[in-house]
Amino acid sequence: MNDTTRESLVRAGRELFARHGFDGASVRAITRQAGTNLGAITYHFGSKQALFEAVAASLVQPARERLQAATRGPGTPLDRIEAMVRAFFEILFEHPELPQLMVHVMLSSSPVPEVGLRTMQANVGLLASLIREGQEDGSVRPGDPQLMALSVAAQPLWLALARRMLREGIALDLKEPETRTDLVASVVTFVRAALSVQAESAGAEHPEID
Repeated sequence: MNDTTRESLVRAGRELFARHGFDGASVRAITRQAGTNLGAITYHFGSKQALFEAVAASLVQPARERLQAATRGPGTPLDRIEAMVRAFFEILFEHPELPQLMVHVMLSSSPVPEVGLRTMQANVGLLASLIREGQEDGSVRPGDPQLMALSVAAQPLWLALARRMLREGIALDLKEPETRTDLVASVVTFVRAALSVQAESAGAEHPEID
């Protein structure tokens, strides 16, 4: 089996699936972009769906490893949650095709790639375990760790998905390194404040007036 052809098909699939979705990216367009014949996808992967799975795996598996590494770093649970958020931003900035592909998957009636489901479960589980650890040592406020993890993960994902609207709507260009740095710092500050038990205590000291 020719690994170079496989890699070319995966690269072409990344670009075209991200741009047009599973249904919109034709076998003819993918093989033409990869510089191969029409039968190459069937020969190397068995089906277009299997190629889609391989494309998803090529993006999410390295991302999962980086997020896992972030959780194993030093510091408090909040420090490691911050490291995980920063790593997630880095992944999304380095691979803009990843959030685009996720949007197509969410809007499509095609099966969600199994590797995507496993990765989502693992990443949410990692984040929830850090939140639970912080709740146990008293540094993170009470709440459902899984729901809190989803709220944290939604911050970088939504901002990556909305990058075009942010650029055209409020002149926030995430292609600029300084803007990215400021944005990530702002989100990290927001996440830490939202999770910190001190923020909950401060709210209890200043109840709302009816």
